[in-house]
Amino acid sequence: MTMKPPKPRNFAAFPTLISSYDLKGHECEQIVIDMIETYEKTGDHALVHEGQSSRIIGNEMFLNDKRLVSLWKTIQSCCDEYSEETGIDYTLIDTSWFNRLAKYGSVDSHRHERSVISGAFYPKCENGSAPLIFESPLQHYAMNISFIKQTRFSAYSEVFVPADGLLILFPSWLRHSVPKNQSDKRYTIGFNTVWSGIKNSDESWLGWSNNDW
Repeated sequence: MTMKPPKPRNFAAFPTLISSYDLKGHECEQIVIDMIETYEKTGDHALVHEGQSSRIIGNEMFLNDKRLVSLWKTIQSCCDEYSEETGIDYTLIDTSWFNRLAKYGSVDSHRHERSVISGAFYPKCENGSAPLIFESPLQHYAMNISFIKQTRFSAYSEVFVPADGLLILFPSWLRHSVPKNQSDKRYTIGFNTVWSGIKNSDESWLGWSNNDW
């Protein structure tokens, strides 16, 4: 009699951590929405279609405005948790900016160079807002595999539907994109981080600014 195979022990080797946090109702929620809607120093960005971005030069620090200190600290604490969970050295929020996507707007596939952890915070996303889609880094190595069903091991993408107050953290090397948006308002604050080596670092060196709005 043929022996039935024993139940296997399966291992998800080399997982990639993407973390989400619900920050809806944050004390800076309406402040940041008002800032985005009245901000005049926006322009076109090569990756952003049918939308506006405050990332023009590349050294923008939108979250460093004094009115957003509490939001900066909340997001920074989430980055500290991400570092703890992944076992990487601690990082500090560096550059930050926002994108306003109109209906049918999109963002091309990209990764965040010269950064460790990157994030997307959604202060305002109306119904129909396009998802954030992450691409599997293993896809290029699976050239001889023919998948016949969708499992966590066969997925080539991970999809996150934005919502008001949602924060998503991910490794900066992970490619991602946004397909055509179907809402009139989809606001995203993007940011990068740099090595700090110190947990809960003193942020006084950042020089909180009074930006001209």
